[in-house]
Amino acid sequence: MYLKHTHLKDGCHYILSESYDDNGVWKHRELMDLGTDPGKYIMYPGGNSFYFKETIEEALKEKGAKFPPDELERVLMPFVDPYIRRVVQRFEKPSSVMERWKGFSSDELLKLQRELHSFDKRRICYLRTGQVNMGNLEARPWKFLNVLLEKSRDEIEQFMEEMEQVLRPDEIRPYLFTALQLQTHFRHLLTRNHPAALDPEKVDHYFLEDLCRLNKDERFFRGVEIRNFDTLHPYLTRYLILYFDNAFDYRSIWDEYLGDFIGRHQYDRPHRYNKSISRTEQEACKCLGISVEEFAKMNRRELIRCYRRCAKVAHPDKGGDKDRFVRIKGAYECLLRLKY
Repeated sequence: MYLKHTHLKDGCHYILSESYDDNGVWKHRELMDLGTDPGKYIMYPGGNSFYFKETIEEALKEKGAKFPPDELERVLMPFVDPYIRRVVQRFEKPSSVMERWKGFSSDELLKLQRELHSFDKRRICYLRTGQVNMGNLEARPWKFLNVLLEKSRDEIEQFMEEMEQVLRPDEIRPYLFTALQLQTHFRHLLTRNHPAALDPEKVDHYFLEDLCRLNKDERFFRGVEIRNFDTLHPYLTRYLILYFDNAFDYRSIWDEYLGDFIGRHQYDRPHRYNKSISRTEQEACKCLGISVEEFAKMNRRELIRCYRRCAKVAHPDKGGDKDRFVRIKGAYECLLRLKY
């Protein structure tokens, strides 16, 4: 079960939906429109307790939906009062996603993961690591791919859209460059994994070409019943908009080369952070929930992953506090300057 976001005239509607297995094909169906504020279906009798209005369970029973007792709570938890949510989450068990696949062998997981589309694998890999060159994802099973198993195309796209909200504007194009594996069109160039250093007109051309090719990929749209191959599907239209609404950061390529050169030629790398770090930078570390010592040991990629974890929890669309989200973003930008 998951929440689907649909933009209507009166705002963003949250639609309770579910993925289901139809003879080996994962499809989705809509169960109930919760309107623009799912929080109105949550009741607070007192203390730290809460429950959901009976109309939700009645609507789900009419649709014949079957789900574990805690499934509805998991889906609507972002809309629970923030204080009560923090109290409840202290007593939560580890993610059920990890438990679901715990007993599977490596061969079994590899077989299941090979059914996933490569576009999905590269998207989630970039969101997790920030790497453009990610090697061979087909060689062995990866734990981070398990979150995509047993999901319909619609649920995967809702999941990806939420994950993508933590991307900075200058990360959008590298993300899409990687997801569509556009570097395969530049195999002969040493800069093939640095999109900002490539011919922009050629990159744009290959992006549109491969996006249209994906739009006609029946394997990608497996389980999607209504399709018009003559127009770009809404799942992919948003990527067209994101791509041309943003630009590559042309400075990042030279910053990366400079940082790599300094790192390789600096034999005695000083630990500059734990002694000379300013008070502002100390507060930034505290805002991200890390110590100065932990920050000193982090590389650029690890800092980015730390920021994404914090931003995902604090994002207003996930029920977080807007001011805290802004502070986290400011802290991240402050510390990122120290990681060349």
